[in-house]
Amino acid sequence: MSSLRINISRLSEGHHHYSLSAEASEIGLDERFERVVTVEADVEKTSRQMFLRAEARTSGSFVCDRCLDPFRMDVVSRHAVVYLQGPESPEDLQEFEEVQYLSPDTNIIDLGEDVRQFLILSLPLKILCREDCAGLCPVCGANRNRSSCSCTTEEGDPRWAELKRFLGN
Repeated sequence: MSSLRINISRLSEGHHHYSLSAEASEIGLDERFERVVTVEADVEKTSRQMFLRAEARTSGSFVCDRCLDPFRMDVVSRHAVVYLQGPESPEDLQEFEEVQYLSPDTNIIDLGEDVRQFLILSLPLKILCREDCAGLCPVCGANRNRSSCSCTTEEGDPRWAELKRFLGN
């Protein structure tokens, strides 16, 4: 269990706010995530369900996919979960990102695994140090963000030349 827990055993109906934090390694994030994970969570409780909205924040050291330079990046995720007590699956709850069922004797909700998953999913597919990163020269390997090189690159495979002429390029 992580320290990102909410005790629901005596939670009254209505709106509740929680500020939680945990070490990145405590919730299973890898070594790239160096900072403490902070979570701001709002819970709206009714008699049989709880609606949770959470925003998690952390930062870490990453390697740029274009230039291979290390850099720091803030990571933020937002997610919503509906917690239901009982086995039913109401049709009107299918619009939410996630619906989780709790047994009637559940006293604690551990947000650790959900926060871990949503933080990882919030990472971009291509992690870049900056949007206009020039990357590495494919010929000499120079970092084009730091210096320019005089290498010339071929326009492409010469076998495609006829197609280029056909397309008017």
